[in-house]
Amino acid sequence: MYDFRETTPFTGSDDNQRPAEAMLIDGQYIEDLIPGYSTLQVSGRELVSQSIEKQTIGKSDGEFIQYVRDPSREIVVGYRLAAADNLSFRKAFYKLNSILHGDSHQVSFNDDPSKYWIATFSDIDDVPKGRNAITSSFTLFVPDGIAHSVATQTFDNMPYKDVPVNLLTGTTVVNTGIIKAGSQGISGSSRDSVSIVGGETYTYSISMITMGHMGHSSIAWLDANKNVISTQAGNNNPWTANGGRFSNTFTAPSNAFYANLTPWYFSQVYTSDTNISWNQEKLEVGTSASPWSPNPADPEYYTDTITVHNGGTYPVEPVITATMHADNGLIAFINSQGGVLQFGNPEEADGVERQRSEVARYEGFDKEPAGAAYNTGQTNSHYYYIAAQKNVMEGSVKYADDDGSAVEPVFLPTNPYYWEGPSVHLKTTNASDGGNTGSVLAKWRYKFNSSVNALGAIEMTLDNDTGVAYQVIIRANYAGKDDVDVQVFAGSTLVFQQTLNRSVFSNGRYYEAKLTKLGNTLNLQLAGIVQGGITASEVVTRNPPLIMPPIMLTSDEASLPITGATLWFQRFENYPYPDMGVYDMDIEWLNVDYWTDLSNRFSAGDVATIDVANRQILVNGVINADLQLIDNDWKKFRLLPGDTQILVQRSSWAQPYEV
Repeated sequence: MYDFRETTPFTGSDDNQRPAEAMLIDGQYIEDLIPGYSTLQVSGRELVSQSIEKQTIGKSDGEFIQYVRDPSREIVVGYRLAAADNLSFRKAFYKLNSILHGDSHQVSFNDDPSKYWIATFSDIDDVPKGRNAITSSFTLFVPDGIAHSVATQTFDNMPYKDVPVNLLTGTTVVNTGIIKAGSQGISGSSRDSVSIVGGETYTYSISMITMGHMGHSSIAWLDANKNVISTQAGNNNPWTANGGRFSNTFTAPSNAFYANLTPWYFSQVYTSDTNISWNQEKLEVGTSASPWSPNPADPEYYTDTITVHNGGTYPVEPVITATMHADNGLIAFINSQGGVLQFGNPEEADGVERQRSEVARYEGFDKEPAGAAYNTGQTNSHYYYIAAQKNVMEGSVKYADDDGSAVEPVFLPTNPYYWEGPSVHLKTTNASDGGNTGSVLAKWRYKFNSSVNALGAIEMTLDNDTGVAYQVIIRANYAGKDDVDVQVFAGSTLVFQQTLNRSVFSNGRYYEAKLTKLGNTLNLQLAGIVQGGITASEVVTRNPPLIMPPIMLTSDEASLPITGATLWFQRFENYPYPDMGVYDMDIEWLNVDYWTDLSNRFSAGDVATIDVANRQILVNGVINADLQLIDNDWKKFRLLPGDTQILVQRSSWAQPYEV
């Protein structure tokens, strides 16, 4: 007989064949961390008794259960540790000590890796003395006593995520078309220039709301330059009284790049125009139609509820991730147990309504303005002057005169009419809210240097395609007199007139005309502008401003649309005429309502993570304690075994978000 001797040093493992109950702590097996360590047996993972609080009531038989709760538990791990020498044995225990110590660890065992325990090292048995190979045990305290599932489940509010995405976008809106009398086809296409791949087969599906009659869809195939290659018509779909969902399948030519879609082509000729309507259009690759679905960018892609299934036997604390696709002020969740979590401000607004002034037209006249039309525009001359005499817009204007940036008239050599001269008409822009009847301010700097015998006028008009809206006329009409009339019109009604001495317009001075329509009042101010060394005191002394008392307008006069401005320079017959010019023009819409976006609590792209177990919310990975509301009920947001429905809430003005 011979003694057996092992010639290979023991390394603590045999080809990484771990024991059946080897302990995995925080993601690593102790056997892989400490040579010579091996788990022998584990106890305390089986049934654990429940803690029952009981009460005896009077002389009633037995006892009543007040509540039942799961107590904590202890898991005892038996192990073997062997080392080649004393120093290695000491180092192995130092390592084991550092692995086990700490507040809590996630612990699993090799025979059931699907579960983990939240455990804290609490006790250790005595270690035999004087040996480098020992067996012993240590105890892990499990406060909740629960075996947690390693596997996680994910639930979301995206019911269309497994449905093919539409090639068409924005298709939930109801569209309408007209079948013209004597025609079989719809007037116009539904979607123009949808990008497709040549040679592929596509199915076009649509929900018809108002059908009219049996019909089919059709497609026009376009080349890379969007020229029509060919057209295809689908098979007729039957007429249904209440509409329905219909589809046609088409194969694109190999050289096609785009498709134009016609939703419904009717198979009968109509004797009168017929309206039809449709929505939920979908174009997709393949020969069959899948259900209509919005695209991920569309708000309706996300629902307001999630059903979460807990397949275990104990309530769990979820992690909720909310991804914003637009501005939002509130993230809130309500579950079917009555739990409520709110983050943000329920009262936060998306924006506010404010008012501002907006330029409708500004011209400095240092060059010919864009969009100028000559010898057109609207006037009230025939209302005030002799109606039988023709007043004519003719002649030309010049820009950037030596006096400065201005527009001035160039009259024809002779005038066979009563009043004649050139005009400049300029378009104005609407206010940002689309209106052109609101409050308006028009300012002109002008000159009107008139001698006693000079007869002429400047008309400064806010107008539209059908007539005058508001007009200021400065007119010298009396030969041999110093009188100059200032007139104001609202529509065709003369609402103000005042006669001034021509001297206030003389000596090459510049003046400002300011016409203000504010609500249903109209006001004119004429003021001198200091030029050529004239002091401010001289202006006040020699030329006090003319201020027209506010004129109350009728509702019709106050709502006249303004689409343009006209400057008309006039002379009377072949009399001498004043030195006239307009140096700049500024037209503004006043008190325009506009909506301004506010910076909201959550912006598009923000990701909020709600960690129920740790009672905290993170925004873009950073903890934000300011978002929590006082009445958040974290405890009620533990999800019970079975199904829990969660309602997703947001600001009333916000789009649904991804959860």
